[in-house]
Amino acid sequence: MLASVVGQVGCLVVFIVFIALGAGILLDKLLGTKALFTVVLMVGSVPVALYLVVRISLTAVARAQNKLAEQADDSEEETSA
Repeated sequence: MLASVVGQVGCLVVFIVFIALGAGILLDKLLGTKALFTVVLMVGSVPVALYLVVRISLTAVARAQNKLAEQADDSEEETSA
């Protein structure tokens, strides 16, 4: 479970960085600026990536807690039966 969350987060961060890099380079070429949009989008991608990392991590923790609670309920039912 933990490995899959780490893998998702890592892939997501790399994806966001490459999207920001590609969009920045494209905008710089189209508008004739020197790395202005590339730098702005790369810096702007950091808070977006951090927010998504936190959301994914919190979701994974909630799922893990639900699984543990279900397993605890199942084991209580088995012992009481």
